[in-house]
Amino acid sequence: MKKTMRRILGGALSLVMVAGLLSGCGSKEDPIEKVMGYPSSTVLFTVNGKDVTARDYFFWLAQECDQVAPYFSAMGTDVDWSTTMGGSTPVGDVMKQKAQSTAIMYSVVTAQAKEKGYEFTKDDQKDYDAELAKAQERLGGKEEYDKWLKSMCQTPEGFLELSKVGVVYAHMTQGLCREGGEYAISKEELAKYAQDEGILCAKHILLLTKDPTTGQTLSDELKAEKKAKADELLAQLKAVTDPAQLEAKFDELMNANSEDTGLATNPNGYAFTTGQMVEEFETATKNLQPGQVSDVVESDYGYHIILRLDPGTSEALQVSWETAKMNEVTTKWVEEAKVETTETYDNLSVDDFYTKLTEYRNSLYPTESAQEETSGQDSQGQSGTQGDTQTQDQGQTQDQDQQTSNDTAKDQEGGGESGQDAPAE
Repeated sequence: MKKTMRRILGGALSLVMVAGLLSGCGSKEDPIEKVMGYPSSTVLFTVNGKDVTARDYFFWLAQECDQVAPYFSAMGTDVDWSTTMGGSTPVGDVMKQKAQSTAIMYSVVTAQAKEKGYEFTKDDQKDYDAELAKAQERLGGKEEYDKWLKSMCQTPEGFLELSKVGVVYAHMTQGLCREGGEYAISKEELAKYAQDEGILCAKHILLLTKDPTTGQTLSDELKAEKKAKADELLAQLKAVTDPAQLEAKFDELMNANSEDTGLATNPNGYAFTTGQMVEEFETATKNLQPGQVSDVVESDYGYHIILRLDPGTSEALQVSWETAKMNEVTTKWVEEAKVETTETYDNLSVDDFYTKLTEYRNSLYPTESAQEETSGQDSQGQSGTQGDTQTQDQGQTQDQDQQTSNDTAKDQEGGGESGQDAPAE
């Protein structure tokens, strides 16, 4: 279950937290009733006696199915939820269980947060409202958002509740893992954790030698300009004689000059283990003592100037530890949860659900549906996949909060495995 939850939550939650910002608008139509014939308030199972309704569940099932359906299309076959794809369990049953695992996670986190006194505050609401207009624009306006939300079997109210869970979870993580909290860790313990796990901590200034849009290597002339600038920045750092002032100067130059696309979401640097970063970055970091600055280091991405951080005071390491600790805690909550399903859930067929969902989506996007038929893509699998891709592309944006910077990290198979392990803000 732990691996399943990591994969689901690492990938799906960023979508909730972006698109969930828009959940204050939309019609009162119940998409689940349109698809399944029963209202979104229908109880599918209980978790420790708390109801988990269709509204709480079907978004996750739609998302799980949408991740698998394109594989059938790529193979030129209709969607077949009874296939085992080399395993022993029909893929439809796997999707059903994964969606349930996520719904269970949200239920236990909500209950634990309430019990411990963490809530969605007025300041959270202000932040939420501030992002609303921007998120609407990214999704193509209110009308397109409304259709996307319906296509994912959600209501505005339900999506708002999902979004709140991530925010409250972040509050709970801070409360439990920071100073004075139940799981708080000392600087010495944090440093030992880094040593035991083989974790390095570092910030860097990166000047790219590849076009960030095309990935093409820059001309020799432009690379020489980048190298000269890196040398000039390094000279400024070498001129700092007071070690206590070095990190402040490094941050100043990093924020003003670094071209690392992950800087905005990783302002405190990176905590990483062997193999997670490009070799040149990792080797250079290992050769430094905490508080030391490297010479200019060249990798396939560009020129780096690296500051190795003290693991005992590294905010990046603190966050990494909190993620691991809260994953351990929430996994235990889930494993100990008492889950009782209803007859409606037991009789739920993923094949039936996705067929009906595809039909409903085609009614939301009649133009796209007609184009599919004209193009000869009239099988259930392909028409459904086309609609699914349409709706996901409108709702999903690039979210780097759940991943290490592409400018220092190696490509990793299965981004969800390296992402956040529980609801994240």
